[in-house]
Parts: sequence; structure tokens; C-alpha cells
Amino acid sequence: MPQARRARKPTEREDYGWVISFGCKSTGTLRRLKVDADPASDTRPIEVPCLCGEIHRVIVSPYRRRRSADEPFDLEVESLDELR
Repeated sequence: MPQARRARKPTEREDYGWVISFGCKSTGTLRRLKVDADPASDTRPIEVPCLCGEIHRVIVSPYRRRRSADEPFDLEVESLDELR
């Protein structure tokens, strides 16, 4: 007799913020900006102060993605309004 399967409860993802990736042309590296608030509401370009000392103009994609728990990031802001 086959065993009855339990319906698995959908697990709610923990919120680790959102990540916006951009390339630093000066160093040739990929940088990651962690944003706590969902950046989907406003996709205007932002000016990000990079670790190389320059300010990069970054276009915010409407196809954003959540940050995983162990994913590293280079910069962190609460919302993109801090960079506008």
C-alpha cells in the first residue's frame, strides 16, 4: 500500500534584502549593492559611490532579485532614495 504524502507547508522566504549588481570599469570587477527596501517601485538611474573611489551611474533593473543569506555585498543602503 502506498504511503500517504503530507502536504508540505509553503515556507516563507526570509528577507535578506535585494541586490543590485553593477560593473566597476576601473577595477574590472562586479560589485553588489544591498538594498533593504524593494527597489522595484522606482527604476531611475542611481549614482553609487564605489569602493574604487569613483561614483558609478547604475540603471536599476525592474527584474531585481532577492539576496540570499550567504551572498556577499560591497555596499549597503536602506533604500535607493539615499543614492538619489
